Amino acid sequence: MFNKDLRKVERRLRDARPTPSAELMRALSPRRPQRRQFAFAGALTAAMAISLAAVGGVSYAATAVNSVVTAAKHVVAPKSNHLVLTVNGMNAGGDQYKPGYGFGDPNHNHDGPPGLAKGKPGEKAPPAQVKRVNSQAVTVSTSITLDEQAALYFSVVDSQGNPLLLTQKGSAFGAGLNGPQTKSIHYVMLVPRTLSFQIRIPANLLVAGQTYSVRVIAVDSQGNKTQSLIPFTA
Repeated sequence: MFNKDLRKVERRLRDARPTPSAELMRALSPRRPQRRQFAFAGALTAAMAISLAAVGGVSYAATAVNSVVTAAKHVVAPKSNHLVLTVNGMNAGGDQYKPGYGFGDPNHNHDGPPGLAKGKPGEKAPPAQVKRVNSQAVTVSTSITLDEQAALYFSVVDSQGNPLLLTQKGSAFGAGLNGPQTKSIHYVMLVPRTLSFQIRIPANLLVAGQTYSVRVIAVDSQGNKTQSLIPFTA
């Protein structure tokens, strides 16, 4: 009889004992390693993005072609008096980012269209130098001076204004170029200065004795445009 009463008490105590809540059990359970890895990767990515933004790396990777194409699309405003050129293939790139020289910085820009001159300021503009590289190619070398930041568009046109196909390999805007042939080479100038360049042209597109022109179009961050033609004889 005593044992029977004891078992009843035991059952009552077991039934009345407190049980932990589901919330407490989740809190005590170890988290999955995969979730911790995801959280760490996310935090690391955010830290890297903040660091790059602080030094301007996100906006201006050095001579990144995609960045230049994007910048060119933004600076060419869709106005009736602006010439919009079609990009074929790759392009020259642009100046490396320097602190204080972000595109559109007021310290390196002015109202109105860019001041674009042939050669160096204060000097008589030298004629473009034409050189036959071999039976398949000719190079044209000259320089321009710009007084503010701008996206530059270089092409070679005949007497009717038709652009010729240009060869990027063998052309140079500070550094040598690579990529497929194109009718327009783009360069984003962040530091206003005199820029020397060389353009390579397939020899079979030029007729000896005829005059052609290097066409340079400069578009600033406000969409103002200046154009210059530098003639040369094949």
